[in-house]
Amino acid sequence: MAIRSIALVAAAGAAFAAMPAAAEDADWYRGGWRTDSGSPHVYQFVIKGTAVTGYYCTHCADGTTLAPLEGTFDEAGGISFTVRHLDLDGRLRSTDRLRARLADGKLMVSGVDGNGARIEHATIKDPRGPTPGPYVQSILPPNAPPVPVLSPPRGGGGAPPAPYVAPAKWRQLSAADVVGVWLGFGVGMEKQYFVIRQDGDRLFGLACGRCDNPYTHGALENFRIAGDVIEFDINHQDWGDGTVIPFSRHVRAQITMNELRMDARRPDQTGPGIVASLVGPISLEATKGNKVGE
Repeated sequence: MAIRSIALVAAAGAAFAAMPAAAEDADWYRGGWRTDSGSPHVYQFVIKGTAVTGYYCTHCADGTTLAPLEGTFDEAGGISFTVRHLDLDGRLRSTDRLRARLADGKLMVSGVDGNGARIEHATIKDPRGPTPGPYVQSILPPNAPPVPVLSPPRGGGGAPPAPYVAPAKWRQLSAADVVGVWLGFGVGMEKQYFVIRQDGDRLFGLACGRCDNPYTHGALENFRIAGDVIEFDINHQDWGDGTVIPFSRHVRAQITMNELRMDARRPDQTGPGIVASLVGPISLEATKGNKVGE
């Protein structure tokens, strides 16, 4: 396993270094990018036609660093976008004005922050790729190495799990019930974090696990609350289970006690999707200082 992991990282590095410099379509840009050294900077781009949305963060398990981004894409010029840094109540604090363009296998981000100071980042696709599992996964950019398919664990058996019974009545929801950090399935480094923030009168966020690898991130968008149900989309831009990307996994969830019970489905699914419970919300302030692996 160690030899295969080393080979995968080496192959990923070689593939990403071969990325072209200009005039490439959105599949070369979409998804997650991070700086390779120094202070961390992570950008997640959701590209639909010429419209770009997504988020920026530094230590992405620290919800106080999460900021929405918005802009436009064209093949010749890359991505022109803004990053809107917010106070915890959703009010605008400052705006970065940036451009991202491919050059020598990296995505070069440049522009100015809200005080007019220059911003220059060289960002990369994470050479680790998505976390392998016992299922087929797809990955972008187009020349990225394939994700290994692991053998399923042996054993198992036994009786089917007991049917789910909610611990209390579903709560009638408002944005205040949802904002914060929800912890989901997985353990340790691979645990799922759903970070949800207020941006004026709308919600946005990210799902990550592990949170230092943009290939294991997804932008949360299109929040809708009606009664005791919240719905939103998890945007898979440059990785995801199955053979087709990009796609959006639609989530329908309800909240009771400190549990967010969700059913998350790909658009091509007819049966149950990923059915899981998230625990929270942890206040954004309580996540301040989280640094994965440190």
